[in-house]
Amino acid sequence: MRAFLAVSVAPHAAARLPRPSAAVLSCLADDEAAVDRVDESADGWVAFAGRDELDVLGELGDAFTVRLSLLLRTREEELSTADIPALIAAGGPLAELLPPFAAAHRAAAGAPVQVANDWLGYRQLFWWQGDGIAAVSTSARALAVLTGRGLDRAGLGAQAMIGWQVGDRTIFEDVRSLPPATIVTLSGGEARFREYAEPVAQDGPAPGVDDAVAEMADILVRWQTAYVEAHPDSVIQLTGGHDSRILLGAIPEKLRAGRRALTLGEPDHPDVVIAARLCKQYDMRHEVHRLDDEHPTPAEAHAVSMLAAGALECLASPMALAPLLLTEARLDQGHRLSGLGGEVARGFYYSGQPTGAETSAKLVKRLAHWRIFANEAVEEGALDPGFLAEAREGTENALAELFAPGDWLRATDQFYLYHRMHRWSAAHGSAAAVRRYAVNPMFDRRFIELALAVAPADKRDSLLLGRLMTRLDPELARIPLDSGLIPARLGSRDLATRVSIAAVTARKASRKVRQRLVRGRNPQLGAAGMAELVLRHWRAEPSAAEALYEQKILDRAWLDGILDGTRTPAPTTVAFLVNLLAAGVPAGGA
Repeated sequence: MRAFLAVSVAPHAAARLPRPSAAVLSCLADDEAAVDRVDESADGWVAFAGRDELDVLGELGDAFTVRLSLLLRTREEELSTADIPALIAAGGPLAELLPPFAAAHRAAAGAPVQVANDWLGYRQLFWWQGDGIAAVSTSARALAVLTGRGLDRAGLGAQAMIGWQVGDRTIFEDVRSLPPATIVTLSGGEARFREYAEPVAQDGPAPGVDDAVAEMADILVRWQTAYVEAHPDSVIQLTGGHDSRILLGAIPEKLRAGRRALTLGEPDHPDVVIAARLCKQYDMRHEVHRLDDEHPTPAEAHAVSMLAAGALECLASPMALAPLLLTEARLDQGHRLSGLGGEVARGFYYSGQPTGAETSAKLVKRLAHWRIFANEAVEEGALDPGFLAEAREGTENALAELFAPGDWLRATDQFYLYHRMHRWSAAHGSAAAVRRYAVNPMFDRRFIELALAVAPADKRDSLLLGRLMTRLDPELARIPLDSGLIPARLGSRDLATRVSIAAVTARKASRKVRQRLVRGRNPQLGAAGMAELVLRHWRAEPSAAEALYEQKILDRAWLDGILDGTRTPAPTTVAFLVNLLAAGVPAGGA
């Protein structure tokens, strides 16, 4: 099932029950999926969009079990939709499912609707609780229309500062993201929550790095072997980076020959060059797809960017997703092996951070301005000065509350996993989860537990990942990454490796300093070209952007400048504006 919305209403609220309006249902549909069915009853209604053969639907108003993501697998076996009711009833076994996962179930006519997500919340779901009415959906936008409320200023502030969301906020007032590892039950106009697994903890003594590496390698090999044997047509997404290299290393060499590998990028991009070398070495079939093979008109670029914003529920960059939607439309979806999560194992936020420090407001603020605000923030001139100050202060305060007390580096690990990964990466992951079987063994819960448990000193500068790569495939570990670093050497930390790491770190720091000095932004692959086309459309058809003038958080003179061509905004700013248009709800000014 591509999209889903369940509404429960208490008897005292029935007189003002929001019916399944066209405006609400339109948020569930897209160019590929229509609303197939709406079940109405005295105590609420349920809407379904984009059903497929995996869904189990009874008669109207009767029992149902639907997958809200395609993948349904544990490390050992593939499960069926018929297994979902027992998993939800037990709760705990859901933690064994590989994210992304979500499902909805009703046991019989008149029974409560139950909705569950995966242990990381990687398949994003949203909820709203009103007076005598509660709802859960795959669409934050649908809930926003249902509530009749406006945009949330604090959520908009976070989006403007970061480019994505933290905590459980959305850009819509009163609409919240469902926490990870949660089963929500809708009944009698209330949403009741049950946590089936605690957040991955870092308590207790850190394991030895080699012991952790041995278990992590075993987990990945078992995942990759079982999956590619069950699905011989699986495609591995291969880049020049560490994560996809590790996933390739976890596939036994005898299962690599003839396997399809997919890389997106220009022919001379390091990702493509290195992936081509790996494919030649292991006799794999390399498929390269350029993001600029498609040539949309400005009007078409605007349309696909609005579709991308909807797919992301306006909570991440549509400029990043839009080029991928055009490219993916030409590709078989099927079973895709892709790597994310290695950042947890290498301490994504460690660079430039003090070792042995305790979490403090000063450290959080410094990290926010150095890393978190750096890449996807909106240009300051685009925002009303009062809102800009409010957004900066409010987002800094929100971040300070999210970093756990204690060891600072471990706190950054937790933030990366449960906020950057859960709220940013998952926005894109959720869009993919209903289109293809997105398989990432690095999301195995035990793998993440081990990655978090290892001492920060053993993760910094990819020591842990270097040893993991070497254990998986020593030959593959000797081939340089796109950074020029060699995985086999990262695990040894000899003098030459320390010098190489220092040089790479210095280059990254230099780029970051230059970015801050010029207040530059770091758009995603393909975003700049898409943003340019969208701007051309707005300038040719100003009515397409007219609704932006209703947003009191924006500077009107600045908007005049982008429409008359005297000002060209960064792609990250265009992404924010497209999200505002796709949200379709005015922002209050008070």
